[in-house]
Amino acid sequence: MSEVNPYKLPEEKTSMVSDSMAVRITPDTDIVTLRHNVMDAVYATTDQNALYSCLVFLSSQKQTLQSSVKKELLNRLDELSKLPDGWDGEGSLALSRNIVDFVKRIILLATDTSLQNWVAFPDARGCIYLDYTEDNNIAGVTITNHQVVAFIKRDGHLSKFSFDKLDEKEVLSLLEKAHG
Repeated sequence: MSEVNPYKLPEEKTSMVSDSMAVRITPDTDIVTLRHNVMDAVYATTDQNALYSCLVFLSSQKQTLQSSVKKELLNRLDELSKLPDGWDGEGSLALSRNIVDFVKRIILLATDTSLQNWVAFPDARGCIYLDYTEDNNIAGVTITNHQVVAFIKRDGHLSKFSFDKLDEKEVLSLLEKAHG
């Protein structure tokens, strides 16, 4: 009885796979593109030993603990996400799960330097407010379900920002701009 390898793509099906090519993956690569590229690499390879070595290497990697800045912000976000409706009196809302997940992605994508001096606060409308203070420089970012509104006051100059969609790149840019 011949042994069947369930992970090997039958030769007649190789046309289903796009040609292999170098792919650059950055922190802002969306999950759909990432999945597509990984699956293309898995199915396009003809070197089973290289694929096996790669998969063994990846599976042996331990999740590195986030920096203390990221860890503190993620812990704070976890605490805030547990607030129930009415946490700040009648009519106040629990934080939106979508907003919490969005801010978690921001924290994980951000550099440690850009997260310095930022603190997360709940908003009675179910939003998250990120507050920044460093000497006389201040900033605030309010994240709602469909909008980001922010201000940065640095060296006496006030800038205002508003985005009508949740965009990680825009928020990451704001976190960095606050530092100057």
